[in-house]
Amino acid sequence: MKSEPGNRLLLLALAAFGSVAILSGHARAQMPVSPLIVATTSVIRFEPQLPSGDVREGSCSTESMAVTRRGAWRCKVSNAISDPCFVVAENSGQLVCDADPALKTGGFVLKLTQPLPKPSSREHKVEPWVFRLADNSICEAMTGRLPAVNGEPARWSCAIHIRDQVRPDGVVTTLTPGKIWMADKFPQSAVGTKGAEAEKVPVKAIWE
Repeated sequence: MKSEPGNRLLLLALAAFGSVAILSGHARAQMPVSPLIVATTSVIRFEPQLPSGDVREGSCSTESMAVTRRGAWRCKVSNAISDPCFVVAENSGQLVCDADPALKTGGFVLKLTQPLPKPSSREHKVEPWVFRLADNSICEAMTGRLPAVNGEPARWSCAIHIRDQVRPDGVVTTLTPGKIWMADKFPQSAVGTKGAEAEKVPVKAIWE
């Protein structure tokens, strides 16, 4: 059966469309995955090991302001404050200070010059201490007086770490839990202002 001219044109158009669709699908398959895509957020309870080497002496007068769970303390070492310092199981009289799981630094051993005070009886609401965002910035809980954005306290300060260089990279006011946690992140210039709009950034990993 002979094809009519109109049918031949239709067949050619369909063939061309199919080729374009195949090429388009191939192009989509080759597109790089966005660096801000996270499959799930890892939530980790940080349990440091005693590092070798540096041992200092000091005392702890109160529980940590940076870490809200039990077993973390705010301590005085020489004339400086270290917060948090962590109790290590089966090592009474020694704590681990200045450890950072996001940066994979072990910190130093604090040898107590006096026993730890009795922990408070208040309920401890566990909150994120350190987290890594999908943009690869690392955010850590601040202590003391917190800066505000839109009248809301900014609990976490963020920075980009490249080798030995540290570049401030904004603040986070709120974390929204879920399979993928989301951070409300603001630029440094938004601190102390109102009307700033947050960037919603997925969280890769959280340490408590």
